[in-house]
Formats: sequence, C-alpha cells, structure tokens
Amino acid sequence: MFKKSLTAASVALAAASLATAANITVDPASTAQKIVGFGAGAAYYQSWITAMSSSMQKDFYDTAFNGLNLSLLRIGNWKQEDSKSIADDAAIVKAGKERLGNRLKIEMSSWSAPGNLKPSGSVNGSDNGQKHSKSENTLKTSSSDPYGKFVYSEFAGWWKKSLQAYAAAGITPDYISLQNEPDMEAEYEETLFDPTEGEIAGYKQALQAVRDSISTLANPPKIIGPEPLGIGYSNFEKYAKALDDKNLDGYAYHLYHAGDGNDNSGTNYLNPENFRKAMTAIGKNYGSDNKPIIMTEFCTMENAVREQDMLGLAHIMQVGFTSGKLNAYIAWELFWGEQNGQLIGVCPGEGWSSCTEAKLYINPEYHAMRHYSKFVNPGWRVVSSTADGSDIYAVAFRSADCDSISVIAINKGSAQNLNFSVNGYNPVYAVQSTESGEKSKTVTAGAIIDAPAKSITTVVFTTSNTAALQCEDSPIDDPYIDPNQNFGDSLVIVDYANETSAAGWKSDETLGKVTFETTALDGISKYVKVPLAGCAQDDCGYQHALFTIPDAPAVKEPLTKCTDLVFTMRSIDAEDASVNIGGAGGSTWSNYQYGNSAPAGSWAEVSVPLANEIDSTGAPFGSTQLSFNSDNAGIYIAKIVATGCGGSSAIKGMRTNFAASDLNKEAKVFDLNGNLLWSGIKGQALNADGTLRLDLKKGMYIVKTNASTVKTVK
Repeated sequence: MFKKSLTAASVALAAASLATAANITVDPASTAQKIVGFGAGAAYYQSWITAMSSSMQKDFYDTAFNGLNLSLLRIGNWKQEDSKSIADDAAIVKAGKERLGNRLKIEMSSWSAPGNLKPSGSVNGSDNGQKHSKSENTLKTSSSDPYGKFVYSEFAGWWKKSLQAYAAAGITPDYISLQNEPDMEAEYEETLFDPTEGEIAGYKQALQAVRDSISTLANPPKIIGPEPLGIGYSNFEKYAKALDDKNLDGYAYHLYHAGDGNDNSGTNYLNPENFRKAMTAIGKNYGSDNKPIIMTEFCTMENAVREQDMLGLAHIMQVGFTSGKLNAYIAWELFWGEQNGQLIGVCPGEGWSSCTEAKLYINPEYHAMRHYSKFVNPGWRVVSSTADGSDIYAVAFRSADCDSISVIAINKGSAQNLNFSVNGYNPVYAVQSTESGEKSKTVTAGAIIDAPAKSITTVVFTTSNTAALQCEDSPIDDPYIDPNQNFGDSLVIVDYANETSAAGWKSDETLGKVTFETTALDGISKYVKVPLAGCAQDDCGYQHALFTIPDAPAVKEPLTKCTDLVFTMRSIDAEDASVNIGGAGGSTWSNYQYGNSAPAGSWAEVSVPLANEIDSTGAPFGSTQLSFNSDNAGIYIAKIVATGCGGSSAIKGMRTNFAASDLNKEAKVFDLNGNLLWSGIKGQALNADGTLRLDLKKGMYIVKTNASTVKTVK
C-alpha cells in the first residue's frame, strides 16, 4: 500500500511540474503590422511639472522620457483663447525632444472648440452646476458655411491658427485628432459631433473642413480619428463608416467601454479579454501601415493605484497588438498630480493639494508600459507568437532590419517556467516585473526563464543571420537614439550625473588633481572640481587641465560637425572665473576661446564655438582633448554637450535598445549561451568601430556593464 501511494504521489508531482511549464513559440518570418510607437498623455497638471525644482524636473524628465524610451506624447490643443499660455506644454515637449530627439512624436487632440463657436458660449459641458444640452454643446449653426449647417469653416480656421501658435512656441504636432471623444457628454471641456450632421454638427463635415484648412500649412500634421469614448456597440464603426476615410491618415479610439455590458474601466483592466472581440472587429476591417490604428487614451478610472493594474495594462496591450492589430498605444496619464498618477505621480512640494513633500511616485503601470516601450522601437513589426501555458499571454516584435526580437510574456497565473523558441535567434537580455514585488528587474537571459506568479517578462533575442527573412531598412530617423549621447541635434560628451569618477582628466604637474564631487550644489549632485592656476599667467605661465574626449567615433566625429560646445560650470571660489577653453591632442585649435565666464554662486551654461576645430579649407583638425586654463582658482563642471549638430547620422546612437557610451566602466563579455568569458574595462574589450578586440574565436558576443548590454562581433 505504501509503495502504491508513493508512486501515485510521484505521478501527481510530475504532472504538477509539467503544468508549470509554458512554451512560447515565435515565428520571425510571420510578420504583421508595423509599430508607430508607445506613449502617454500630458494633458493636465503641466504646471505642476514646471513648478518642481530644477533637479526634480531633471529626475522627472529622465524617468518619463529616457526611462520609458517613449515614442509618442499626447498633448491637448488648449488655444481656445489667444491669451491662453502654452509655455508649460512647450517646456515639457522641449525636455522630451532634448532627451529623445525626433523619435518622440507629438499627438495633439482638442478637448473643445472655443466657447465663441458653441451655442453655450463655454468650452465646458457644464458650468456652475448646470449641464448644457447636447445642442448647446456642439458647434453653432450657420446658414452660409460651405461644409454644412454649422460653423465648420470657423472651427477649421481655429485649428489652423492653433497649430501656428503651437509651432511658434516650439511644438509641431506629428498627428492631430480634431476632437477628443466626440460622443462623450462631459462636464469638462467638450464639443459634441455625431458621425454626420443632423441635430448637432457632424464629424464627417468637420473633418473635411479641417483637412482642407491645414493642407495649406507648409508641413501639415497627419489627422487621426474619430477617437470615440470606447469601442463597444460598434461605436467606432459608426463614425468610421460615416466619414470619408481619405481625410484620415490613421484611426484612433479609446477603451472606456468594450461592449456586451463591459463598461466599467476598472473591471476591464482586470479582465482585458473583454476587449478582444471588439478590437478584433476593428483590426480586421480598418488599419494598415499607411493608416495605422492608435489607441490614444485609457485608464482604470479608479481613485487609487492598484498593483494588479500593471498586469492589466500589459495584457490590454497584448490583446491590442495581437487581435486588435494596433500600431500604437498611448496611455492616458504620463503624469498626474499627487501620488495616484497612472504612470507617474507628481508632488512638487508640501502644500500642493494633499502633497506633504516633493516626490515622484513611479507606479506599477509605468513598468507595464516600459516592458513594451523600452524594448520595441518605431518601425518594428509584430511577429507571430503562440503561448500554450495556463494564464500566459505573449506578443512579439521584430526590428526593421530583422536583427532583434523582443518578446513580452504576461503570466497571470502561478509561477511557471517559460520555454522560449525563437527560430534562429539567441536570448541576450531579459527584464521582469512582479505584482507586489520587484519591478523592471534584470534577470538572466535564456531560452528557459522562471516567471514568478503574476509577472511580466520581456526577453530580447538577436541574430546576425537575417538573409532568409524579409527585412526592411530602418526608418530614416534612427528608431533608437541613445539618450545618454544624443539630445536631438546635440551630443552629450560627458554628464557627471551619470558618472562615478573623474576619468579622462589630467593636469599639469603644478595644478591640483581633478576630483569627482558628490556634495549637492544648487540642485546638481555630481560634478568635477577642476583646479586651475590661481595666479596671473605672467607669473605662473600657462597651466592646463586637460579632458580627453571619449575614444568612440560616435563622440569624436561630431566635434567637426557641430557648431558649439556648451559647458555647465561655475567658479569654485567667491568671484567669477574667466576661463580660456580650446582643443588639444592630435592637433590644436588655432586659438583659444578666451574669457569664458564661470559665475560664482550659480551654475551657467557657457557656449564655446567649434569653428576653430576646422581649418580654412574645411578640413577637421581632430582634437582629442579639451584644454582649460585660468588665473582663477578653478571651476566646477557638471556637463559638456556639443550642440548644433543638425541630426547628423554621425551622432546617431546604436539601434539596439541597450547601447550606451560607457567605455570606462567595468564590463563582462559573454558568449550567446551566457557563459562568462572575460571581465575588465569595456573600452579594453572593444575596437573603435565597436567590434571585439579580445583574443576569442570569430562570432557574436554580448558585452554587459551596469548601464548597458550590447552585442558585438569578432
């Protein structure tokens, strides 16, 4: 009896073990829609962002833009009045573009037409507790408008004027939606449109008018729509069928109801399969690479952050990019005031509503978005994937040139082994987030990965064998620009906020040693202290502190292509420091830029022209160092940036999601099976062109530092 019972238990145990394994199979050759991007909205609380301290703003922007690797930012058209300031929006867009360059596209939606174009006279659906009627909350009627019975021409003219005002402020939208939720009778900003005109204004007629109006702009944005409240009850289709689709460049909708009685957002977050039927219907009949489908807004509508919503958002996106054929997904709130922002909660300081301190809150849904946005770039394609495990949902994406595949696996059940099969590709990087546990945690990449209960796992696979696949050229604007190197048309030479030492500096023997400082100084917590002569040059001679430019083509070449160097610096003593700055090494600038003022008591950005780096024939001198001298005691330097680079291809970062300029950091080299082969300094392992210089056999290898993971070849 005992032996029989033991055997039965063993069988049961074996069955249980089998039940905890899930097979995820990806077919790299079976491609679907092209990815436009991943993003979130910046539609309210903009003033809370710009009210934060400069150091807190930097932390926020780095977290929001670099941390997520966003490719879409949704903003509002708030120019209902000429006097309305959009300075806060401009500051946020500028910060995003500085970090991500032109990969960050801007989508703009209007919440309401100006009040003077509506019978109610108000942008709001309700005022002073009194709800406006539907006929009051649409456009005014007209007896002479060429597009129909309402003031479509004035509405279209307002849109054109708005775009011109935003362009003047530095914001040029790539996509616009002429009305956010045209079917939603709201108390806040709202203008109602039926699919075509009847008792109220028609979306079809307004779309035609806006298309005609903005087509006269030099570089008109693409128009997406109809952006209804939800996709249940064929709501999207009612609008899409009524309009002339040649006037749309893409389709947009929200997810606040799914149909079949599934109208509660919080419930649908926990049951994303509720969306599959309606998303499938839209994906089957609408959308293409030329007319993408973009989900432009959704959140739980809950008043508190819920841990389970991390898996909820990841699962909703999985449904959308598989059954729904989505090309892009934009979450509602990139940030929100107080703790309960969808992705990031923001408290500028004590006294702001219920805030008790200045703090950023990184909420669970941030990590759900990051599992997609950080590891999938615009221009990639969805590829076929299947998952046979219990409560496992998977979606996979392939890079345009076929060399990378990212697989997102959502485990909504108990702990399981994920067995990945990606034909011809090798795992190189993996990250994992667990409900009520660690988030965005790097884990060992492999074909088999343990997935904790209720977790998201993203695994990146690479290959050099792409000949058998139908590959494409990467988009003209590089789909990934390393935010540590490139700020739009600028290049970061060194930012000590991301460093741990004063590596690269040396001084004449008579000068003190350059040191790395970590005592916070007016919001900047890391910088170098550069001692200089402290006496007149007639008495002391020329004494130089030299900074060696990082030995990488992506850093060196722009010095002959950019227009200026910008130094964030200040004097180390009580008086301004007058500093001469020039080039040195391989050759020398024909003269210094004399008398750059590093102020005492505050940081300043000091610009030095790079004209002297090129000789009279236009040939580059090729300095390898920057030289500093002064009769003052010295300076602090927090950052050195090259500007005016014009987006030259010479300063593009590597296309992979993990490249970083960290050649002075400790590194490890692995083969594609994960075996450690070498450890040392990254710059010692790589040649200037990024290939491996170590004495290893020919093939592909992985180089890892704490900051990055890159692939290389021997």
